Amino acid sequence: TVLMRVAEAFQTLPNFLLLLVLVVVFGSTLATVTVAIGIVSWPAPARLTRAEFLSLRNREFVQAGRTLGMRDLRLIFGEILPNALPPLLVESSMRFSYSVFLVATLGYLGLGVQPPSPDWGLQINEARNFFQIAPWVLLFPACTIAVLVVSTNLMSDGLRQIMLPGGGRD
Repeated sequence: TVLMRVAEAFQTLPNFLLLLVLVVVFGSTLATVTVAIGIVSWPAPARLTRAEFLSLRNREFVQAGRTLGMRDLRLIFGEILPNALPPLLVESSMRFSYSVFLVATLGYLGLGVQPPSPDWGLQINEARNFFQIAPWVLLFPACTIAVLVVSTNLMSDGLRQIMLPGGGRD
């Protein structure tokens, strides 16, 4: 319950503003950006995980496991988690797309990982000045981001259709 209240407090803050503050305060190394995105992105998957576990804990297969004398850890990892996994995988792939946009946005603003590390957002920012002369310099990193995000979303939709009963279209 306490962790969910902390998650709700995190969700009241604007994600991008919190990300900007974390990156500015702690620097813009690859590790800092990764941890900052993790800090900003954890509340939604945590709440989804809790909701899935709460909805599954009173199902028949869990009651049957309790009747058979299964320990709590065996019930959690052997029964509940495998049944909670499909929506969590879909959420993870959506979070990945969101994280790609966050990293690209930080790079575009000059707050992402710094050269010589490659960054699509920084490449887009630097290519703005050459758009009239060589538009492909800007379009290649922008299209790469778009293809990655669309591909991840299509994969997420495919996972949802395969793993959730009824294709998840309830």
